[in-house]
Amino acid sequence: MSESSPCWIRLAPNGIEINLHADFRGGFALPQGVDDAVISVSADSDFLLYLDGVELGGGQFSDYPDRPTATEFHTGALEAGEHLLAALVWFRGKDFSTYRCGAPGFRCELRAEEFRFGSSTAWKARLDPAFTSGPIADVTGQLGFVTCCDGRNSDNWQRPGFDDSGWETAIAADDRGIPGPRPVPRLAPGERRSVVFANQGFLLRPAEGETFAATVARDLMRPVPAARFFGLPGLYGTEPATFAEPRPIQPPALPENGSFVILDFGGECAGKLEIELDAPAGTVVDLSHGEHLDDGRVRCQIHNRNFTDRYICRAGRNRFAIPFRRSGGRYLQLNFTEYAEPLTLHYAGIRPQELPLPAAARFDNGDRLHAKLRQVALNTMKLCMHEHYEDCPWREQALYAYDSRNQALFGYYAWGNYEFAATSFELLGRGIRPDGLLELCAPARVPVTIPIFSWIWFVEVDEHWFYSGSGRLFLQFERQMEEMLERALARRDASTGLCLPPEGREIWNFYEWVTQLDGTGHHPLSAPYNLYLVLALRSFEAMKARAGRPVPNRSDALLAAVAREFRRPDGFYATYRNGSELIGFHEHVNALALRLGILPPELYPQFIQLAENPQVVPASTSSLPFVVDALHQAGPEGRRFAAERLTTAFAPMLFTGSDTLWEVAAGALGFDGAGSLCHAWSSVPVYWQGARQLGVTPLEPGFARFAVSPCPGTQEHIAGEVPTPSGPIRIDCRRTAAGLKLAVECPPALKPEIRPLPEFPVL
Repeated sequence: MSESSPCWIRLAPNGIEINLHADFRGGFALPQGVDDAVISVSADSDFLLYLDGVELGGGQFSDYPDRPTATEFHTGALEAGEHLLAALVWFRGKDFSTYRCGAPGFRCELRAEEFRFGSSTAWKARLDPAFTSGPIADVTGQLGFVTCCDGRNSDNWQRPGFDDSGWETAIAADDRGIPGPRPVPRLAPGERRSVVFANQGFLLRPAEGETFAATVARDLMRPVPAARFFGLPGLYGTEPATFAEPRPIQPPALPENGSFVILDFGGECAGKLEIELDAPAGTVVDLSHGEHLDDGRVRCQIHNRNFTDRYICRAGRNRFAIPFRRSGGRYLQLNFTEYAEPLTLHYAGIRPQELPLPAAARFDNGDRLHAKLRQVALNTMKLCMHEHYEDCPWREQALYAYDSRNQALFGYYAWGNYEFAATSFELLGRGIRPDGLLELCAPARVPVTIPIFSWIWFVEVDEHWFYSGSGRLFLQFERQMEEMLERALARRDASTGLCLPPEGREIWNFYEWVTQLDGTGHHPLSAPYNLYLVLALRSFEAMKARAGRPVPNRSDALLAAVAREFRRPDGFYATYRNGSELIGFHEHVNALALRLGILPPELYPQFIQLAENPQVVPASTSSLPFVVDALHQAGPEGRRFAAERLTTAFAPMLFTGSDTLWEVAAGALGFDGAGSLCHAWSSVPVYWQGARQLGVTPLEPGFARFAVSPCPGTQEHIAGEVPTPSGPIRIDCRRTAAGLKLAVECPPALKPEIRPLPEFPVL
């Protein structure tokens, strides 16, 4: 039996084209009780779903507008009789780095045995009266809009029995067909995170600013000890205040006109910010989140970035959570204004949202610093994995090819997250631009792109095939890859044989966050651009051969041109060329040269010390995987130095107490105060431990044949696991006076090849 067939619906046009919050209601009569029903929901841009007044959740996958996906919910047992489906649907209406703008639309379908009910033009709809719709400040150009909600206008419209007779009916939206399945699990909010009060006190707000963040940034804040502020026993308590019981907040006394509290999550977290309080009607709560308190408060405004949302209380108990945006950070600052009676704060903090992951592969080398570094690196990686790989959970949450290549490679040695990686790489591949390059982020439409990010996408697709054993992505994108390379190879400089990087307003020739490689200068003859293009060509040639296709070799000639045109008198490679002038000397460039075989072995000893040469610009965190691989290739001393290099790069972050690894060594001071403290492209120690210390690398797709070349360094004993599609490979390696005593366990379908390093012979 079917009561109605679902269709795409929307709110009738009302002049609001961006940041649109709409309410939908549809009732149905279930003829008989069922043990379970499945509700499939899709929306542009996101939704919160309710059944009989109970929130089931939300979570639209970050898909492309022309290929929507649906999120499924199981209801459990439903009795026969009348029921209500309701949804708060949000349409962004503007491109961001995390969203490609489509058209407003909502589709909902409930299936219960033979019964079917769904969204239709019989549903009621209205503009939500509580959430601010229309133009409002961006959090960042990546994350989207800030949220403003006036609880005084909330009317419990989701409940059965609510009078919606004054609402409009929904209208048909653009038909996008039947949505496909969500490719990664829905991110269900977890339990409220335990928090402690980091600071509290009163404030003086001079005036409202142009954004909520600007307002809060100008508030003059006077801290008050927790014992006195909350009326706790004793004048100066030493234990941090918690939510062991509700916390009273007294009204301010003139000249002050507000109060504040700062909550500490106890570590970096990503999820939905949430507050619960008793308050007088009209109390304004500004919620600011951030990763540190370097300024003595949350750094909520950084240039044009605004990390502050607003909620206005109704009288009595208020429960509010940011509905459509994950927030990342460690601290939540609440600034309370416009109240003259006491408030009671029952909770403020965050509900984490995490991707379900198996336990990470085991690794132990007996070193507590290395164990801590692994723990922090894994935590960083998890916080940057939700619907796809993210660069950072606080400032961007965007999918980039360079970041995702690092994250996937590290993840193969932690969880073997092959399907998750494939989802991210497919999103990137579908973002092809008219100029033959990929969009900077996916799924998005961004004003600029970085050419080498298109070339590193070839590398990550190739590595995915090698680690997972699946060539699906190559088969899907083979023709597109060929066309991308043809267009790149056509931009050739006749006199040098080099390929010229694209130019123009939409091109950012960035390589990494160091001087001369950050894309601020114009250098048409570029060693790093051509080296990354060679990497793409080599990956494409390898995948063609793997697929049994004819393999035209176009990489060798381009690599020879790089060797000819950029070699310095000392044998190393310059970064750029202008006529006969060689410009720049970067560790990153020479690591790529060593990887690709054009740095002669006699220079390996000097390469090992290259980063200590004052004339050389050392590599930053993003390119460290290439550097440590090059050092590993450079012989025993290089392998020893690589381990030291990783410790030097990341131990200072641990010593600050951080439970995540930073975007760059400068931490929060980077990018003029906008540096991220949680950035998974830095989690290279996880890869180093599995691929280099345990020494496990695939020789054939899916680890059908794999090499074991253990490199215990100074440790007496190392042991651990490497995930594979067939099951874990287990390594146990112990030093003896005569050499390494090595034990290898693996699934029967896999064949190990022991390939000892010269300095570590295997008995």
